[in-house]
Amino acid sequence: MSGDGRVLGGRVALVTGAGRGIGHGIAQALGGAGATVACAARSLDQVEAAAASIRAKGGSARAFRLDVARAEDIAAQVDAIAQALGPIDILVNNAGVILQKRSLELTDEEWERILATNLTSMFRLARAVAPSMIARGGGRIINVGSMWGRVGVPQFLAYSVSKAGADALTRSLAVEWARHGIRVNCLAPGYIRTDFSAGEMADERTRALILSRIPLRRLGEPDEVGSLAVYLASPAADFMTGQIIYLDGGEGAT
Repeated sequence: MSGDGRVLGGRVALVTGAGRGIGHGIAQALGGAGATVACAARSLDQVEAAAASIRAKGGSARAFRLDVARAEDIAAQVDAIAQALGPIDILVNNAGVILQKRSLELTDEEWERILATNLTSMFRLARAVAPSMIARGGGRIINVGSMWGRVGVPQFLAYSVSKAGADALTRSLAVEWARHGIRVNCLAPGYIRTDFSAGEMADERTRALILSRIPLRRLGEPDEVGSLAVYLASPAADFMTGQIIYLDGGEGAT
C-alpha cells in the first residue's frame, strides 16, 4: 500500500458501469478511500464525468470505454487498464441491464443480451484479472447482485436469473480461488435511489407499496453501497469470502 494513509491507497480498482447509479457510488467511494479507479462503461461521456469527480476531490481516476457484453472489449481493456494504471487489485462487476417483460413474451435475443451483460461478463472479467491477482498473491472481486436474485419477481425473469447466477458465481470462484488469496464476495442491494427506481417512485401508489415492504421505510443511497464496497475491498474483510451481502433496509428479513 502507498503511504497516503488511506485504506485503499496504492490499489487499482476497475468498476464497470461506473457512470451512474450504484456503479457511480462505488467508484466515488473507492476513489475517496485512496484507490486509483478505472471507471468503465459503454458511455465514455458518463465515465469521463465520474473520473473527473474523483479527481476533483483529490483522488486518482481515469475513464475507459468498455462494453462488457463483448469478450474482445474485456480482453483489450483489462490490458489497457493494467498498462495505464497498473495491475488490477480490485474488480467490481457492476454493469448490468434490466428489462420488465412478461416471460412468455421474452425473446431469445433479449434473454441472451441480459445474461451476457449481467452474468457472463462477470465470469469473463474475473477470468481476465485473476491470473495477475494469483501471480501477485491475491485480490478482491466484488460482484454486484440483487435482492431479486433470491426471490420470485414477476416480469423480471431474465434479470432475476442473472442475479441468482451472480450468487452462484461468487460462491464457486470464492472456494476455488481462496488458496490464491483472492476474496470474492457479492454485494446484493435492494431498492437503491437510481434512475430505475426513480421511475417507479414517481407513481405515488407504487412508491407507497415499495416503502411499505422496507422496514426502514426509505430507499438506499448509492454512496451507502459504495461504503460497503470499500469495506469488502479493504484489509478489514480479509476473512470474508464467498458471501452474499444484502443491503436492503431489512426487506429480506420480513
